[in-house]
Amino acid sequence: MTTMAQHPSSDTTIFLDQPPSCLQFHPSSPNHFLAGTYLLSEHKEDDSAPIQQTKTGSLQLWHLDPATNQLILRHKHPLPYAVFDLHFHPTDPTLAAIATSAASVVFFRINPDIDAGEDVSSCIKEIHSHQVHEDPSIPALYLAWLPAGWHSTTTSTSAINPEGETEYGFAVTFSDGLTTIFNTNLSSPPNSFSIAKESSYPATQQIEVWFVAAATYPPPQSDGDKMRYIFTGSDFGSLHTRYLPAPSSNTNSDDGDEAEASTPILSHDDRARHHTAGVTAILPLPVPMTDGAPWLLTGSYDESLRVYHASRRGEVLGEIGLGGGVWRLQILSSESRTLDGEEGDMEWEFLVLASCMHAGTRVVKVRIVGGESGELKECEMDVLAEFTEHESMNYASDVWNLGGNQGGGRELVVVSSSFYDRRVCVWRVNV
Repeated sequence: MTTMAQHPSSDTTIFLDQPPSCLQFHPSSPNHFLAGTYLLSEHKEDDSAPIQQTKTGSLQLWHLDPATNQLILRHKHPLPYAVFDLHFHPTDPTLAAIATSAASVVFFRINPDIDAGEDVSSCIKEIHSHQVHEDPSIPALYLAWLPAGWHSTTTSTSAINPEGETEYGFAVTFSDGLTTIFNTNLSSPPNSFSIAKESSYPATQQIEVWFVAAATYPPPQSDGDKMRYIFTGSDFGSLHTRYLPAPSSNTNSDDGDEAEASTPILSHDDRARHHTAGVTAILPLPVPMTDGAPWLLTGSYDESLRVYHASRRGEVLGEIGLGGGVWRLQILSSESRTLDGEEGDMEWEFLVLASCMHAGTRVVKVRIVGGESGELKECEMDVLAEFTEHESMNYASDVWNLGGNQGGGRELVVVSSSFYDRRVCVWRVNV
């Protein structure tokens, strides 16, 4: 059943000093969000000289008062490179990492609640920078933390290895088509990093890989190793699926063993059969695999949101046009239930926030029905809200206090941004 979309207006609008490229609310300090910026400057020495470009940026920590909708800048941390992407770590709420135009991943401690009298600059503290591409002119486009237990040889979700170090694995994509996975240990003393390249997947075509997602799935046998997948989306509209072997339990393996362990068991590209433009967002869905292949939620430049089956040739269960390029997706809530009167049938319902480039922001409800044997057989998508005040590319949005704001019939407080007009808006919608 299609519902009439709401069209909320902003409660607050501000303009940043630089174009915002990404933002995320602090996991343990919900009234604060971190924004990354990307400023492209052009200059030349004289009239006859070629134009030279310089990319710089910043991390900006903002405070939102949900009662008044007021936004206050707590601290701005200038950077000598542009920020393409940022993500807080899923289990360490003070750790954030960014992907940069200088082919690096940089780690920060973000502590909004500093003591009175303490230097406000300590809110954002750089603790480590790592070059992730041999060519510093190749920008890192997207960064994804690996799921808990990715490097474990058991089905445990613990991220602590036997030496007591905490694993912080991540994957990065690049503008030359490369995707690389890193294994990172954060050990004593505090903020001491050890980073090693685990595997690297060159592109079959030299084109931007806009997105990478990593996911693990239960094994077919309860005592088996977890199933590990890497999904990437390219500017040509191709979605690439790699099923990786379980990590080796041999801690003394040589380089040859490591290379063999990083070679995918299964690797296939759908050759842009289902997305007519670049694949810019991929979210693995928590539903059963069908015929051994996972289900995903995908976004594309072609303005469509899709429920996609990552089989060898790919399959689309359902799709909806959102009026703009679907740049980023976020699952806000997830529910599942057994349907009455339908023996064995299950229903999943997802609330999704979509940043839709030139069309603004959307809130979408996705409903999926699966049969007793595990196949998905029905999909419905409804746009619940459209926010259209942004006058340029909406690349980043997030929801205030998401962890404490679950359940149906609730109000969402959304912060969304747009790039060229440097606009940040606070708005509300009932879902």
